[in-house]
Amino acid sequence: MENLYTEYKIAQLISRELIDDLTAEEIQVLENWKNSSVDNKSLYEQIKQGEKRKRRNNFVESLDKKAAWIKIQEEIKPEKKVIRLKAWSLRIAAVLVIGVLIASLYHVSTKDIEIGQELAEIKIEPGSSKAVLQLHNGRTIQLENVKSDSILEKDGTLISNQKGKLAYASGRANYEKILYNQVKVPVGGEYQLTLADGTKVWLNSDSEIKYPVQFGEDKRKVWVAGEVYFDVAHNKQKPFVVNVKDVEVEVLGTEFNVEAYHDQNTVTTSLVEGSVKLSKNNERVIIKPNQQAIISKDQNQFLVRNVDASMYALWKDGVFYFKEASLGTIMEKLERWYNVKIFFVNQSVINKRFSIEVKRYEDINEILDIISRTGKVNFEIKSNIITVKN
Repeated sequence: MENLYTEYKIAQLISRELIDDLTAEEIQVLENWKNSSVDNKSLYEQIKQGEKRKRRNNFVESLDKKAAWIKIQEEIKPEKKVIRLKAWSLRIAAVLVIGVLIASLYHVSTKDIEIGQELAEIKIEPGSSKAVLQLHNGRTIQLENVKSDSILEKDGTLISNQKGKLAYASGRANYEKILYNQVKVPVGGEYQLTLADGTKVWLNSDSEIKYPVQFGEDKRKVWVAGEVYFDVAHNKQKPFVVNVKDVEVEVLGTEFNVEAYHDQNTVTTSLVEGSVKLSKNNERVIIKPNQQAIISKDQNQFLVRNVDASMYALWKDGVFYFKEASLGTIMEKLERWYNVKIFFVNQSVINKRFSIEVKRYEDINEILDIISRTGKVNFEIKSNIITVKN
């Protein structure tokens, strides 16, 4: 039974390598296995190239991937069926189908390595300060919280990067043309930014912002995606405009949170302080502190409701806060922050609701333990995949 499990894991790794879906730790595990014997290396080369791979791929394309994935689950744990949370789950399902085919077509020899043990040692880490800065000329710079350096833009603006914070000095607003920079934060990251006008910006995981190095004379306009918190420097003569999807958020000086990830159908604006005007096509609405405006992609009317807006900004202070949030929403947040992948065994669990307040930098097991202690759901972690069960 142990050899079968090892063979299955090796099959998974080889098949996932074909679509560039391995972590650094998994690449090392596969390398160790491949180099442990001549037979293993020869088998690996056969699988990676030639007609066998072509025939296998053609066969896989003809499969009903959903049915195959369910069948695999029945063989491993007969009482369970998997229902996917996101589009990437189908990709993982296809990978596992390929893995099972490889395991059935080839006998994998494992003499000198305990694959299950090595994979179990992969630790899930919380997110950290990291981002990519793209300058006006397309040059990209990796930003980390441990670095302390400075960059000079073409218009003479001095950009400093220190301890997870990027800051722009005020400079020549009358330069011959406006230069734009962009900051992208990956999954499992966060970063802070101070624009040239003094506006402070917090970017959550999987988020980005495009902005002028120096603002022009009429208005201050930026473009965002993902989740971003703004503390806008007051300037009555220069309104600050945030463009997110098809929505414009206009302010003079205020604090608010915007959430609009690429895979979400809505734009949600939560106002902490001041006032903002939101616009989409011909629809306009002004919200006050502790109000939230939500609008979906296929609608033109804003839904406004009263909330404790500060709770929607706690992520920038290192806190996860959920009040009667669906488990689907909670797991999406954890997925982005901890860079994990989620499977729901039963779809009905997705809509169960929980209230949680916990530090974002805690071990993910502590968060999952809080949820599982309710008795409504439990979790299983293997490598960086979390299976949600009821």
